[in-house]
Amino acid sequence: MSTLNNVTIRLLGPVTFVKDGVPVPVPGQRQRRFLVSLALRPGQVISKEAISEDSWDGEPPLTVSGQLQTSAWMIRTALEEAGLPRDTLGSHDRGYELCLPPRAVDLFLFRETVRCARDLHACGEHRQASDQLDAALALWKGPAFADVTSSRLRLKAETLEEERTAAVELRARIDLGLGHYNEAITRLSELVDAGPFREDLYVSLMKAYYAEGRQVDAIQVFHRAKRILREHIGIDPGARMTRVMQAILRQDEQFLRVGTPA
Repeated sequence: MSTLNNVTIRLLGPVTFVKDGVPVPVPGQRQRRFLVSLALRPGQVISKEAISEDSWDGEPPLTVSGQLQTSAWMIRTALEEAGLPRDTLGSHDRGYELCLPPRAVDLFLFRETVRCARDLHACGEHRQASDQLDAALALWKGPAFADVTSSRLRLKAETLEEERTAAVELRARIDLGLGHYNEAITRLSELVDAGPFREDLYVSLMKAYYAEGRQVDAIQVFHRAKRILREHIGIDPGARMTRVMQAILRQDEQFLRVGTPA
């Protein structure tokens, strides 16, 4: 599947329009905030009040109405440069609407592709699932709304980052199922660094190291997790991680087989 040709608006990275696979920048911070507010809900009329909240963090200027009109005009000009009609940005009495199907926005194409990958994975079609996930993750060109500074929109971007992390985690688990242990170790190590209190990630990483024949590294993961959990949360590793550690020490191949619940 060609994801690039389906994307018209990019939110997963710097905010841009896309024409024939080439980014067309959206000029100005205010215009980018305006566009993100609409692109998060394509096909819906977004009130001027909601756009103002996102654009000025709840403290709009007295000239807010005129500034929204100016931003709309500039976005329509950028739409034309991207080969789209100006009325792609629709005006209504109470707000504005982005008249595009959801899959024209990379965020919604990402979600659709991840859902497809999960279904394939659940059916045991691991290779096809991995291809779908690779396509989905390739849509990310950096942090969501990377060049938008609104604190309200940055909070929304952080939530989207959790979706990206979940997709990477699924990709790592598929790597384990395919026997691609080095790839799984790389992905899981990055996830552990980003989420150092998630014991399930440590368990998967320990199993990946063991499957790759790196028993010492698997044991070191346990002790690293134990140190971090004690120092930062004041708890010891839970029963699941402890069972995996014990299985590694006794080299219980059946218990540690990838896909076997700990």
